[in-house]
Amino acid sequence: MVHRKPWQLAVSRLSSNKGAMVSFFIIVGYILMALLPFVDFVGLKTSATLFNDETLKNTFAPFTLEHPFGTDHVGRDVFARAVMGTQVSLFLGFASGLMLIPIAIVIGAISGYYGGWIDEVAGYLMSVIVAIPGMLIILTLVQFGGRSFVMIAIAFAITGWVGLARVVRATFLQAREYEYVLAARALGASDFRIIFFHILPNVFHFVIITFVLNFVEVIKSEVFLAFIGLSVANIPSWGTMIDLSKQEVIAGNWQNLAGATVFMWVFLAALNIFGDGLRDALDPKLRNKS
Repeated sequence: MVHRKPWQLAVSRLSSNKGAMVSFFIIVGYILMALLPFVDFVGLKTSATLFNDETLKNTFAPFTLEHPFGTDHVGRDVFARAVMGTQVSLFLGFASGLMLIPIAIVIGAISGYYGGWIDEVAGYLMSVIVAIPGMLIILTLVQFGGRSFVMIAIAFAITGWVGLARVVRATFLQAREYEYVLAARALGASDFRIIFFHILPNVFHFVIITFVLNFVEVIKSEVFLAFIGLSVANIPSWGTMIDLSKQEVIAGNWQNLAGATVFMWVFLAALNIFGDGLRDALDPKLRNKS
């Protein structure tokens, strides 16, 4: 029997999950749309000028091949604006994830490994963050820091690191007494090496899953911010499109709402399904079952 490495087993399990693989390719498609916003996708006219081209000549056009989701109140192509909304959501998701994961790992690992007063301080900090509604923190930071990409991403990171930090802390509390950790310490390994090279790899699957599922929370939060007028300024996003549709739907114009909702729903569904499949594939408890 050929012994396979953990990552090979994870890839094998993930590739056998049809729902997760379909979701993976959907996510890749969204990433391509975000990276190539100026490409004329299959002749659908989503070039750079269309998402902000206020022609005023073809307002509230119906769904056609030329305009798959119609046009808005000033003649802008809704499909093109939804594509640009993909860029906003992915940027905020990546940026906030890259910020919150190091915070969660460092605080969770140090508090769980050393314990004592360090653990008490970290636990108090996490309790304070959790006690305050996350959206209230985000609103405060955006109000005082401005409606920029960076500030909104920072706000999402500050409110999103606690869950992962608690998982990392709990793992380190148990792992610091395991035989392989005691053996490494007896052989003279430094705390830094034990934390980051011996224990941390055992929780890395939680890090990956958190990074993927963080997008779900970011997208929902951005939509709420846009709905109250505090999202990224002067950039089309799914949230701003839904905000614009509030008065349009009353008049029977569903273009903005339909475009943003379809793009957002498909992406969120793909993220959730892929996240579940990724969690099952990376779970160390399943390695011996493959």
